[in-house]
Amino acid sequence: MPIIPLLGLSIGVIGLIYALYLAQWVLRQDPGDERMRFISNAIASGAKAYLFRQYRTIGIVLIVLAVLIGLGIGVEYSGIIGGLAALSFVVGALGSMLAGYLGMYVTTRSASRAAQAARRGMGESLKVAWRAGAVMGLSLASVALIIISALYLAYRGVVPAEWGLPLVALGFGASLITLFMRVGGGIYTKAADLGADLVGKVEAGIPEDDPRNPGVIADNVGDNVGDVAGMAADVFESYIVILTGTIFLGYIMGLSPQLLELPLLYGGLALLATFIGLSALRASAVKDPMASISSTIYLTIILSIVLFFIASAALLGPALGLGRALLLALSASLGAVLAPLILKITDYYTSFKYRPVVNIAEQAKISPATVIVTGYSVGLLSAVPVILVIAAVLGITYYIGYAAVTPYVANFQQYAGFLAGIYGTAIASTGLLSVAGIIITADSFGPVSDNANGVVEMANLPEEVRNVTDVLDSIGNTTKATTKGYAIASAALAALVLFIAFIFEVLRIASSALGSSISLSGLLNSISLVNPNVLIGALIGAVVLYVFSSRTLGAVGRTAMEIVEEIRRQFRERPGILEWKETPDYARVVDIATRHALGEFLIPGLVAIAVPVITALVLGWQALAGLILGAIVAGVPRALLMANAGGAWDNAKKYIELGHLGGKRSEAHKAAVVGDTVGDPFKDTTGPSINPLIKVLNTLSVVLAVVIIAVNIHAGILLSGLLPYLA
Repeated sequence: MPIIPLLGLSIGVIGLIYALYLAQWVLRQDPGDERMRFISNAIASGAKAYLFRQYRTIGIVLIVLAVLIGLGIGVEYSGIIGGLAALSFVVGALGSMLAGYLGMYVTTRSASRAAQAARRGMGESLKVAWRAGAVMGLSLASVALIIISALYLAYRGVVPAEWGLPLVALGFGASLITLFMRVGGGIYTKAADLGADLVGKVEAGIPEDDPRNPGVIADNVGDNVGDVAGMAADVFESYIVILTGTIFLGYIMGLSPQLLELPLLYGGLALLATFIGLSALRASAVKDPMASISSTIYLTIILSIVLFFIASAALLGPALGLGRALLLALSASLGAVLAPLILKITDYYTSFKYRPVVNIAEQAKISPATVIVTGYSVGLLSAVPVILVIAAVLGITYYIGYAAVTPYVANFQQYAGFLAGIYGTAIASTGLLSVAGIIITADSFGPVSDNANGVVEMANLPEEVRNVTDVLDSIGNTTKATTKGYAIASAALAALVLFIAFIFEVLRIASSALGSSISLSGLLNSISLVNPNVLIGALIGAVVLYVFSSRTLGAVGRTAMEIVEEIRRQFRERPGILEWKETPDYARVVDIATRHALGEFLIPGLVAIAVPVITALVLGWQALAGLILGAIVAGVPRALLMANAGGAWDNAKKYIELGHLGGKRSEAHKAAVVGDTVGDPFKDTTGPSINPLIKVLNTLSVVLAVVIIAVNIHAGILLSGLLPYLA
């Protein structure tokens, strides 16, 4: 009996029930007075309207791609394999949509409740915002675990010989939808934020979230469609991609069921630990909310590690031996430990508690230009320790996998040790993503506290209430910034695992199609770095990254320009707005942000689909391998740079707003606001969108590998690619 998948399914269901309980608890809290409810409802309605319009647009692309996947794989394999792959693609996409919507539904309705709770003190407001964030954290991990466990069980029963490909198609659907949501939500949120800040703070000299600013509702809507729905979908698809990718790698290697199902075991155990961690938050009489949040994260990770070792010894020990079982638990534990390490490194480079951000703030005494230059420098440097830590974990866990799993590799015997090592790294990646529930809870706490602060400002609540929400908003900015590093690291590890899975899936398909007439070692040697097809592919991968980045940044600029002109027009034509005599036309700015975001998000996504497919069909699968590697090597450091530089600029501004260097409305503050507006699309649009971009390239390649190889064989370019390399 498949105990582990059933265990994963059961724990996922319990997690979803727990999330629903927390959602009901949050929604039962007092939403405040009529003005607060109006603001909260306006934000919720705007976010819901945008998200559903985006889903309708995405749905067309989803249907077309599902048909193409089903037909392409069905022709090369069988109709049932093609149909199941198309089904998985759709389920993965719908899962990403659901994860985004569930989290956003509660967080948009919890802002006024967290603001009202702030009247009763810091602890009460913290409790509401934390539980609202927990709804998304639990929903994300639980839904992902349910989907993977259920489809794994179903496909093993329906197509026992070829179940791996339909399962891994889940990741492609989740990644593609996440890419669209990240880009669209990022354009919306940062264009609205940038427009509202430039005219409101810099030109009109009014505070952030001032109700006189026509862009203030759009800005708060953007926090939810970008930071909540976008991040939820991002980490959901990372969870899906790494768990299905690890299972698929084990499928290619021919591993036993115990090893195949190990990711489901570790995912379920970490979710159990998350239940305890979420409940352990100390909210009453809290003096340092950040310390309380950090302690719950550490507790969850420690409990997860303990459970990894206990379960590995009990379930794997009899089959593999106690030593090998504990080595695999160690690999997963190193991945889990990677999470707080990355959070701490990111915190150092993005928090005003430390010197890098203070240095940026001090540059504001000179000019906006020096703020931008210094912040960019900090962003560049911040990528270094994260990459080194990832590299160290890769090396250690590769050796662990090599030592623990090599005897159990049934396929590709000549590469057994190498594949075993990669499997060890994949288990570490599973450990990192298994704690996603608690990490995303902390991340979602950020938009809730941010919106609560906005509600307090717009509703003109007393200063003592604003003092509470100011603190929570500042902490929320820190949690949002640090979890971006977590998402990027997970993308890097998932991409590397999928890259190797793609290479060996190609070898498996080619050997199945051509039999003994093809040399596996010769085929593997054809992806040497000196193969011109590989080199050209790597350069194309960098081109995809840079075109994508340019397009998304430009979209924010174009949208923000129209929003700026609209806010200026309202201030110019209706002077009573700034005198509190007229109500701004909030809906007009919301409409501009929505139209532009929906009009801009499809092209970058379609580029990510079309370019790798064309490259593989024209230059050969070797060029596609180069493209993926080029995108990983160029993309991960750039994502870290953009996310961390943006976070550092944001908190340099907040450091000044706390009263340093002249405080609000000083010249230093104006310079820091300029830096912050530059950093906004860095950290919330382009930087986070690089994560799903890299994974779309990977999952697309794995899912369409059979079609690519068939075309390469017919074109006569399978062995070395279009450009001659091997005789």
